[in-house]
Amino acid sequence: MSVIKAYHAGQLQEIESFIATNGRSGIKPSRSSNWLGSGVCFWENDPERAETWQAQQRKGAILECEIDTNDLFNLLQKENATDEFYLEAQKHSKTVKSQNNRSQQQFNLDNDVFNQIQTSAFGKTKYGIRMAFYMGNSVTLDGNLFPNQHIQLCIWNTDIIINPRKYIPGRLEL
Repeated sequence: MSVIKAYHAGQLQEIESFIATNGRSGIKPSRSSNWLGSGVCFWENDPERAETWQAQQRKGAILECEIDTNDLFNLLQKENATDEFYLEAQKHSKTVKSQNNRSQQQFNLDNDVFNQIQTSAFGKTKYGIRMAFYMGNSVTLDGNLFPNQHIQLCIWNTDIIINPRKYIPGRLEL
């Protein structure tokens, strides 16, 4: 079991309902056509990114919780499910018509592939995805030092969320 802290910026009423029902209802999945597909998106161990998103999008609250990464397609670790995921993604990418545009931070192709995997029999074996992102330009010539690296999760089934609580910058509301 590998449990991490995760942060989601969302509407105050949704987050309060989610906490009141101990994670059984309240948060509506994102239907974004970008990033990780449909689901509830989180930043791993990074409340500051959630705070920034909250301010930019005028979201009302931040949910802090724990998630067991064993329940996810964990693209940060080399394991059989990861290899299978990439084979499945390659297969689905051949049927998707959308495209990615890294310079504009548009990942519609990836999003559509994730949505197809999520609804497939293969996708039903896990409850979401965990993936690293690097944005912008490297600080070194042709290197891997990106100032906006982060890990995001997209949860398809919120039953795996542990200990949901409202996050308040500087302290937790218990």
